[in-house]
Amino acid sequence: MTEETAMKSAATKLGRRRSRWFLAAVAGAVGLLLAACGSGGETGGGGQQSAVGAPVQELYAAAQAAGEDKVVVYGIKGNACYDRFSQRFPGIAVESQYMVGETQARLEQEHVSGQNVGDVLRTGSTSMLALTRSGILTPFTPADVEGIPEEAWGPDHAFVVDTKRVAGIAYNTAQLSPEEAPKSWTDLADPRLKGKIVMPDPTGPGAGLSILQELLQTGGATDDAWLERYAANEPALIQGVQPAIEALRSGEYAVMMGGLDQMTGPPLGEGSTLKWVFPVAGASPVTGHFIGIITNAPHPNAARLLESWLLSEEGQTCLSQEGNEYPVRDGVPGPPGFPALDELDAVTPPRPVDYTELERQQKYLEQFQTVFGRSR
Repeated sequence: MTEETAMKSAATKLGRRRSRWFLAAVAGAVGLLLAACGSGGETGGGGQQSAVGAPVQELYAAAQAAGEDKVVVYGIKGNACYDRFSQRFPGIAVESQYMVGETQARLEQEHVSGQNVGDVLRTGSTSMLALTRSGILTPFTPADVEGIPEEAWGPDHAFVVDTKRVAGIAYNTAQLSPEEAPKSWTDLADPRLKGKIVMPDPTGPGAGLSILQELLQTGGATDDAWLERYAANEPALIQGVQPAIEALRSGEYAVMMGGLDQMTGPPLGEGSTLKWVFPVAGASPVTGHFIGIITNAPHPNAARLLESWLLSEEGQTCLSQEGNEYPVRDGVPGPPGFPALDELDAVTPPRPVDYTELERQQKYLEQFQTVFGRSR
């Protein structure tokens, strides 16, 4: 049985148990949604809204029929597109719970206890692969996947890349002038920056591990010898992207490597002392944001609806235009004001996200623990 057929069957069976007035209310809500979709309003990207596809309508109706008024997202920090989703599908709020480090342990505990709180996980590939292997993420393929590359899918379609993140360098102008700021990755190994760099901790799963791994895999100047010189500058390793940004913003440190989506937008807003170097000369490390449905999610229809929408043309446009994330769906423009991926230096080619990636990440994890003096 296909996912679409299963959802139709579930919604039908559930509907038979509901009173006629409740089903009429659901039908009315869907009718309002369809009327809104046909209004020809503007999207955040400046284009016309397209009507929501029938499978997504059914997920929305099923979520309403089941009384699912929210979807809980674990992992990376939420963005304006979650608000856009709630406006698009009235009555379903997105509750984003930002987690650093403890995500995998939290989900394993919920899975064993049967007391599930999270519905959706949106994070990096390390946690996704481990949780898929443990059965904590469940297979799901949205109805509309045209334009989503096959290599974007994880094992059994239990998760998928929803956007690509390209890293750059941020610096605090209260500490460094534009002339003094690093312009390349090799500049980060310059002894003049010793004690002035902060980054998300690469000795555990997370953004720091992903960025350094991709830098080494691009080859060129960012090789093992560069890593040793960079480590000799004693960068502060802080767990989590947001705490690292705050340490940079406060002036405690002068330089940070980070993702385009993380460092642009509010951190560079009016009155900020932070500036952004992008693209960085020499290499363009590309990592991914991944999304997956948690097994036994309390709000399964709303969870599938959110993933389906984020992968749709409309959702991908929002993530690009509002979140400064490079879309994974073919044909959707990249973030405004930034070059296309194929115009950047030494972009790492996409790799299939399979379990061999866990072995590769473990190798780099051990290397980083050694070079930064945090062997475990």
